[in-house]
Amino acid sequence: MRSFALLLLLTACGPLTPKGTAPQGLKCDRVLIPPVSLAETLATVQAGDCVILPSGTYEGSFVLPEDVSLAASDRAAVTLTGGDPVLTVRGGPRSIVQGIRVLASTGGGIAIEPGPVALIGVTVSGSQKSAVTSTCTRPDCDSREVVLTDCELTQSAVGLRSIGARVRVEGGRIAEQTGQSLSAGSGVVASAGARLTLHGVTIEGNQNIGVLIDGAATRATLDGCTVKDNLGRGVWAQGQTAAAGEATVTVSGGEVSGNALMGIGARDSTGLVIRDVTVQDTRAVREPIDISTFEEIGDGIALFTGTTSATIENVISRRNARAQLLADGCGQGVSVAGATVSGGRYRVVVQRTVVPIVVEPTLIDAPGADLAVRAGAIELAP
Repeated sequence: MRSFALLLLLTACGPLTPKGTAPQGLKCDRVLIPPVSLAETLATVQAGDCVILPSGTYEGSFVLPEDVSLAASDRAAVTLTGGDPVLTVRGGPRSIVQGIRVLASTGGGIAIEPGPVALIGVTVSGSQKSAVTSTCTRPDCDSREVVLTDCELTQSAVGLRSIGARVRVEGGRIAEQTGQSLSAGSGVVASAGARLTLHGVTIEGNQNIGVLIDGAATRATLDGCTVKDNLGRGVWAQGQTAAAGEATVTVSGGEVSGNALMGIGARDSTGLVIRDVTVQDTRAVREPIDISTFEEIGDGIALFTGTTSATIENVISRRNARAQLLADGCGQGVSVAGATVSGGRYRVVVQRTVVPIVVEPTLIDAPGADLAVRAGAIELAP
């Protein structure tokens, strides 16, 4: 009888094997280790289950149901590969994906809708779409936060894409995305009312924009991040609207360096705050102006037509190829205080701006200048 009772107990707890040990931090009602097929196991899980994977490669298109966690066993090397997307996550208060490598081959990497979920130590590469896409179209998206901690998103069309979702990224690296048309090749793209927070993240070596923030209701905060060596703009904000005094896009601390065309830029954006950040070594891009004329464009901080209520405080902008700070056609409420600017062809250039910006007059070079600009809005890739 004791043997039969023990067998029933083990069956109720799921198929456990010595090869699978749940990592610390998971809260599991049951621990399941797939005896044969990961897809079959996921088809039978219940809310509160944790699926723990021994080392190996699992091929398919997997769906992680609501309030279920998926993790590599302690010190295991686990790879998911295959479908489009490889992993779909529904999310839930206890949903965690941890320690797993996703190698996309035909489409997307991880698709999250609507959250919440925590991704911890996850790596995603090779996606022909986005390494991680988080989408939320519900009225309660603010309560469904997606959190990425120490993740690495590389070599995909876009590293992280947030569409209407609340996403927070703590540490990790988003790098080496490929593609230069529209927004493809960008590290991070936030749109459609997304709420994005990046803290201590390295965003580097992408073939297009480092971080792109798009849309009237989209909000973003970059705190202590390193945005470097991207082949397009480092940080670009477009189309934000705001109530009086509201910050829509905030870049504070950290470093924006070695990007091409411009370090931090905005157009048609209200409520931009740039504070206590170093913007340096922006590389010039040779851009055609007309059929026979080219201009070397490489500006540190660049604010363009329609940008209003922008605050720049205590920034260091240095060694950027052309202007350290360029204000072109800006609207009211643009102020610069405590800026240190040096190197390059110009320090501060103010042009085609009807409403004066607040800036120390001795910093302004070439009054009446008419520098060529490339400030068009970026169309998002589908």
